[in-house]
Amino acid sequence: MAKAFSPGHITGFFEIPYGSYSHFLHKGSKGAGFSIDRGISTTAYVYESATTDYQISINGVRSSNVDVSKWVVEEYLKLADRPYFVNVEHDIGIPVGFGLGSSGAAALSLSYALNEALDASLSRTQAAQIAHHAEIACKTGLGTVIAEFAGGFEMRTGAGAPGVGSVVKIDLENYYKAVVLCLAPISTKSFLTNMMDEINGLGGVMLSKLSKSRSVDEFLRMSHEFAETLGLTEGKCKEPIAALKALGIESSVALFGQTVFTLVPQTRSKQARDALKGFGGTLLVCNVDSNGARVL
Repeated sequence: MAKAFSPGHITGFFEIPYGSYSHFLHKGSKGAGFSIDRGISTTAYVYESATTDYQISINGVRSSNVDVSKWVVEEYLKLADRPYFVNVEHDIGIPVGFGLGSSGAAALSLSYALNEALDASLSRTQAAQIAHHAEIACKTGLGTVIAEFAGGFEMRTGAGAPGVGSVVKIDLENYYKAVVLCLAPISTKSFLTNMMDEINGLGGVMLSKLSKSRSVDEFLRMSHEFAETLGLTEGKCKEPIAALKALGIESSVALFGQTVFTLVPQTRSKQARDALKGFGGTLLVCNVDSNGARVL
């Protein structure tokens, strides 16, 4: 038995480098975002068995709608030297489908747990590469795993899996709180299929600017512009964004979900939270997780 945790993650803006890389290690996105101290804890129980099989449960309920987790388990069972029965328990502490990086966090925490439980002897980076491969194969994400692997407020300056892509972290020194309002889910898969051309030029320019300024305020402003370009700041997100703006607090929409987020100094977190209280949905006030995914 082994247990691991991956933080959730919010992406503010990104780009997908052009070029048809055939190898999954080189596929991915560049961009900027931050990990939060809520996420997914996964426990893997491994039993010797006459035949190879597995089951997966989410918050205590058996589930079959877990493509990314199935992919990771099957990959590890291929590496195993004999048949095993694997029981996976995901304890999910973030809303799923709201742009909080839940599929990446499930894949990453599961990969770390299975690496330990099966004594697969992969490095931390190699285990994270399996999680990245799962997201690419299932079309649920491109840069989430490397961001959750690194933790913190980060710029993904080179696309690819952990060990191939590059990440630069900007130290926030526990000065900021993330205030996040989850209103409705969006399918990442459909967005990644349909909206690529609008995204790419803009994300690259923004990353270059943030590399120079390393400013949270500029990150929020550019994230808002990016979300606005995609039409995400309308609808359910429009009024919560306006309520924060009235207090002089910049905010944006998580990619991809109808989820309004901001980063504010700790002294203003109550003010931001109170501004968002009347809009329904799920309201989270979190710290930035600077450690990244880890075995517990």
